[in-house]
Amino acid sequence: MTQNLLDLAGIDRPMKTTLRDQIYTRLREAIMAGRFLPGQHLGIIALAEALNVSAMPVREALRQLVAEGALEMLPNRMVKVPVMTHERFRQILGIRLLLEGHATELATPHFTDAQCDRLQELSDGMAAALAENDAEAYFALNQDFHFTIYKASNSDVLMQHIRMLWLKMGPFIRLSYNQSGVKATEVNHGEAIAALRAHDPVAAANAIRMDLMEAAEVIQEVNPAAFTDVEPEPALDPVDDE
Repeated sequence: MTQNLLDLAGIDRPMKTTLRDQIYTRLREAIMAGRFLPGQHLGIIALAEALNVSAMPVREALRQLVAEGALEMLPNRMVKVPVMTHERFRQILGIRLLLEGHATELATPHFTDAQCDRLQELSDGMAAALAENDAEAYFALNQDFHFTIYKASNSDVLMQHIRMLWLKMGPFIRLSYNQSGVKATEVNHGEAIAALRAHDPVAAANAIRMDLMEAAEVIQEVNPAAFTDVEPEPALDPVDDE
């Protein structure tokens, strides 16, 4: 677990951003990028050491992530990345298809050639990361690819909800990292870029939705152990120093 966070050390500290907020942002980004896996336990002391900070801001950041449903509190006050029921997974996927498809449709009419070129660079970077078997880089680039599109929707409300869904799904996205999942992503991303260049909102949204659906199929078929049939207990509070 500590190894996953070593590159989170050295946090920038802008004047108007508290250390607690920066730790929250870095942990949130790590969860969204799938750098923690379903069921993985996260200890405050280990996280604080990896981030080179005290335990207090880490505890506060974890408390917020628990409240948002990104992490789960155990009876022993340890924090872990939640596992998920198949039904909850399907519900989240359904909402993602609606929101991320809609964000793509909104972005398409004014998506520029320069933005399309940026998407192609990200797609090429994903191919290079795959060749080097660098899952960390692959999924960071994948997230950048999707959010480059969604940000162009110019809808703060959509972005807020999409980020929250990625926060819940991030630990499972990495489980799509196999041959079939990667090939499907490459094809869907290529079709999305072509549709965005042509300013075809329906085709662009369909390519993104297909990308989400095929990744979800791979996750459920290849990684059944990531799911449970038991709904998680309500979050406990506070987060203790473990």
